[in-house]
Amino acid sequence: MTYLQNYQVLSSRDLYETRALLAELNSIDTLDLIERPASFDVSIHGVALGDLQVLHSSFGDCRVQLRTPESDNDALFMIIPTEGGGSVQHQGQNYTISTKRGMIRDMRVPLFADEDRFACLGVRLPKDIIARHCRTLLGNDMPTMDPGFEISLDLDTAPGRHVCNTLNYIAQALDDPLHNLDNSIVLNSLQDLLLTNILMMLPNSCSELLHGQTKSNAVPHYVKRARDYIHAYAHTAITLETLVQHAGCGYRTLQMAFNAAYGMSPMAYLRSVRLNNAYNDLLNDADGAGVAEIAMKWGFAHAGRFARIYSKQFGVLPSETLRKRQ
Repeated sequence: MTYLQNYQVLSSRDLYETRALLAELNSIDTLDLIERPASFDVSIHGVALGDLQVLHSSFGDCRVQLRTPESDNDALFMIIPTEGGGSVQHQGQNYTISTKRGMIRDMRVPLFADEDRFACLGVRLPKDIIARHCRTLLGNDMPTMDPGFEISLDLDTAPGRHVCNTLNYIAQALDDPLHNLDNSIVLNSLQDLLLTNILMMLPNSCSELLHGQTKSNAVPHYVKRARDYIHAYAHTAITLETLVQHAGCGYRTLQMAFNAAYGMSPMAYLRSVRLNNAYNDLLNDADGAGVAEIAMKWGFAHAGRFARIYSKQFGVLPSETLRKRQ
């Protein structure tokens, strides 16, 4: 089966030309052939679908190793293999990918892959667009956090197959009956269809809400008060006593509810928020603050420990993020 043939971005049988073009696109910063067969044949096709980007990539009948760069692109990327398979290292974990198992990666974090005769459909999913669509589906029940997805996707289940079939349908429609169609109503309807299927079918932090769990059971009001307080005052000293007083319940109750809603304790949630703020400062601080200064700003006094927990959350060292600062 062919995909998006009318939307070619790159086609080459020359490894060095491909490296240069992919580096220019900032999509892959290292690419190597294993055993270097004569059948290297890269082909990348891509098209916009509203706020999303749909791609199909293939490297031919060969085995390649590649690494994607760290990025300030606050988006996810869903990978649905159409041929071959491989192994992927992402966010400190190893994953297998095949036509029966895809993945959703965080584009801010580097990825290393070893792929054999591999081809895939992919969708770039900006986090703000996913969150906005989730709020459309849930209304006032939507938590303030963006929906978080499981990285590994089981495509051999009914929900996984449904998402694959939906993406295939959209790719085929874009390539044939909708080729060159400039109709925002049609394209936005397809975007809504894909986002709805991804949110409803693939496991994520809002799945229980999306499948009808009541608001009070999913995110109690005292959890919301504590959560919103953390986001507003992460730059200040927040103690257990302060958090409990603001939530209006006992810490054990708050801890159990936080774990149920977000999979972590309130203080772990606070640390994650501060790490995200540190990440943004490392990328964007206008005053040119260094790693140690930013770490201290967000309450991480021990440089070595900050580097370890930062690397665990983002897959890179703080110094690597700092080098990306504009």
